[in-house]
Amino acid sequence: MRFPRLTPGYFRVLQMQIAGQLKAEPRSPLVGVMATLLAVLGLGGSCYAVWKMVGQPQPQQQPPQSR
Repeated sequence: MRFPRLTPGYFRVLQMQIAGQLKAEPRSPLVGVMATLLAVLGLGGSCYAVWKMVGQPQPQQQPPQSR
């Protein structure tokens, strides 16, 4: 995942958005619902994967055989 370069201009834009001088694009209410749904699915998938890994029996290690 690549992040934008953190330049002084980028910080100025963020400051203007916070101050209300620069209007961000209006979002559809569906965007928030989709973001929540994706977050729940991601967390659920992660929890399921961890649950499956923890539930698997560990293979028994054989002690080294001496000659």
